Amino acid sequence: MARSLPSGVRPYRRWAPAVSLLAVVGALMTACSGPPPARAPEVLPRVEAPYDRAVRKALDEVPGSRLVSVDLTDVSAPRPVWKTDVATADGTVHEVRLDAVRAQLINTSVPAGQSAAAKAGTAALVRSAPLLPEEAVEKVKVPDYGKVNDVRLEKGPDGRTVWSVTITTIERGHTHTYKIDAAGGEVVDSSTAAPSASAASGVSGAAFRVSV
Repeated sequence: MARSLPSGVRPYRRWAPAVSLLAVVGALMTACSGPPPARAPEVLPRVEAPYDRAVRKALDEVPGSRLVSVDLTDVSAPRPVWKTDVATADGTVHEVRLDAVRAQLINTSVPAGQSAAAKAGTAALVRSAPLLPEEAVEKVKVPDYGKVNDVRLEKGPDGRTVWSVTITTIERGHTHTYKIDAAGGEVVDSSTAAPSASAASGVSGAAFRVSV
């Protein structure tokens, strides 16, 4: 004989959990069926040869030299150029120009007008920087979809030698500059700049440049 349920009590339905499970699975499938998140575009897409590759090629071109600077130029051209300055032991600067797409050598020259005083100053500046430029870059975090845009060896306000590392990010071309002690490796200063006209046109990448 069937037993009646008390008033107000609903009968138990075994298929209810299954219905709930199907609803959850359906919701998950709907959530996953949307378009994948857009990937941020690459900074300086034309620059396939990064700064460190250009530096190695320049140092090989002038044996026994030390890096003084490397600048990315002609960034709007189909084939941007790395303009790299390296110095020999006596402070003579050699300019090495390399294709920034494949790091192929374009030409090498010795700029005119290098006085004895200028050479001595360059040699002293390089000697005061035991920290390599690549090691200076490692001291700062390069953001996702960002590239090192500029690094220069210079004397800071307090007289210490620093590597100035500038990184351009994909977000509207903002640049972040860090000063790294070229002897101890500490980050001693940092700043952020708004996009420049060159950055707005798609400029970014890696570059080393030294002020003597």
